Amino acid sequence: MLDKVKLSLGITSNVFDDEITANMEAAIMDMGFTSDITNLDENDGLISKAVTTYCAWQHNLYHGNSDLADKFKTSYDEQKKALLMASGYTTWSE
Repeated sequence: MLDKVKLSLGITSNVFDDEITANMEAAIMDMGFTSDITNLDENDGLISKAVTTYCAWQHNLYHGNSDLADKFKTSYDEQKKALLMASGYTTWSE
């Protein structure tokens, strides 16, 4: 998944690998701890997209593009809301 996130960020070097990996882990933890999302399979397309969006938000925030960071933050928050309403991503339907 690291390669997929790097590709989406337009990063080809390994310089930011540790930062991106930490952000990927933070995204999974954020979805699991701050909401009721229980299906956190990184191979799932919706989860993967949310992780990538989280990483784009953090990357732009850390590297000085606050306008773009705000847009990715909004997008990530909306993706989390959609996951919370989708069957198969929470324990609500059980």
